[in-house]
Amino acid sequence: MLFLVVEDGTKVITFPRLNWGFVAVASALVLVFAIAVLLLVNSAHFDEPQTPAPAPASPASCEPFCLTPN
Repeated sequence: MLFLVVEDGTKVITFPRLNWGFVAVASALVLVFAIAVLLLVNSAHFDEPQTPAPAPASPASCEPFCLTPN
């Protein structure tokens, strides 16, 4: 917003011209972000119980990482 005083003393408030290319790109980016959030929330499983992770199998022997007693 610009405040101008013209030659006859009139006070004028004016707005600079918009770059419509920038407005279009910014609008497209906001739309893409909104769709991405929508898809992430839609594919989330909030109420489904989680299956427990399988217990890790213990190794048969400690080779080659066995500690030798001193």
